[in-house]
Amino acid sequence: MAKLLNFLFSLYGKGDNLYNTIEKELNGMGFLYRVRAALARFMYGRNGVDQLCFAMFAAEMIVYGAAAFTRNMAVWRVLRYLSLAILALTLYRMFSKNLNKRRAENAKFVYWWNSFRGSLRLSRDRLTDKQHRYVRCGCGAWCRVPRNIGKVEMICPKCGEKKIVKT
Repeated sequence: MAKLLNFLFSLYGKGDNLYNTIEKELNGMGFLYRVRAALARFMYGRNGVDQLCFAMFAAEMIVYGAAAFTRNMAVWRVLRYLSLAILALTLYRMFSKNLNKRRAENAKFVYWWNSFRGSLRLSRDRLTDKQHRYVRCGCGAWCRVPRNIGKVEMICPKCGEKKIVKT
């Protein structure tokens, strides 16, 4: 910092206005910059916040909120300890240096979350679709049949089974 000030003063001279302005800027931002740099050095090589950490923190907040609305002290204690355990596990994952395991855990969670969210979206689409009726085949596949036609022979695209369905 002193070298920078000396360089600037050698260019512009030691004017009070320039000196005061530079000194205020460096002192005002110096502390926050040092804190940010220290946090960056500490977190280097650590996992940090990923999707699983964010979801765990959201779950912790939900459990903590549920504990706030319970009147039974035993249930309150259990929920508070569960909340603290989830928070401790979240912090452990954030500060962990074992990146391979944490990335594998996050990948499994993201895969599960996307499939869960997709199934919710499909069930919402099935409920809002008024032109078709969705029928479950014996193989587990959902088959779409037009509504209000009467009896229709449905052929499952997955297993090829034929089935007569009333729409």
